[in-house]
Amino acid sequence: MLGLSSGIGYTGEDVSDIAAPSSYSMSFDGVGDFLAISETSFGIELTGQNLSISFWCKRDSDDGDASCILGLSSSASISRLHFNADGDALDIESDQNGENAYATVTADTNWHHYVVTCKGFGVGAGGASVVTMYEDGQPLSTTQSNFGNKQNKDFTFDRIGSDSGGGTTELKGLLYQLAIFTVELTDDTVFTMYNGGTPISLDNIGGIRHLWKFSENTGSTTADSIRGVTATLNGNAAFSSTTP
Repeated sequence: MLGLSSGIGYTGEDVSDIAAPSSYSMSFDGVGDFLAISETSFGIELTGQNLSISFWCKRDSDDGDASCILGLSSSASISRLHFNADGDALDIESDQNGENAYATVTADTNWHHYVVTCKGFGVGAGGASVVTMYEDGQPLSTTQSNFGNKQNKDFTFDRIGSDSGGGTTELKGLLYQLAIFTVELTDDTVFTMYNGGTPISLDNIGGIRHLWKFSENTGSTTADSIRGVTATLNGNAAFSSTTP
């Protein structure tokens, strides 16, 4: 349960822009909050189908429920990236029931930077995708449980901060700089993105496809600065000046 506690090698990606990207985060109270976007899918099972997801999160005290970062409005059991009910594991689930990967994370209420990378290995040519999870720039021991092992099953989502909702899976806390890439980010790049706990700009990193900076601090929508997938605020989701 959550408690209260207090030189770059070759990467293949451009990490030269180190200006802080936003002075605002997105706040969720865990009761019907989410950001709605158009349904988005990423292939994860075939060779060359790579995916990385990066975000900063500051979770509130655990209420015994899962906390979704990405989810699908039609499902509360698959197609989601979420922290478990105890707050001590990060889990990604594909569109296929029983296919996931997870890693143990720190269960507290501090800011942490997380990255999930997935390298498609090819159905019939090696099995499940290679998944690596990171916390604060360091790779975690990740358990792969057939994530990306079934052909034509992707990772699909249409919500940020919840899946189908109902008060059991909404994120409770703050989310900052959510980014999605179609490359497998390297260890060096992830370490650089963490930057000792000071966020950097991600706009120029190769392979970036979506980036929600939550920088508007006003209105009922927040922009994807890369591909224009606008997210609409629902419930009590609101901009916050609290950032890493």
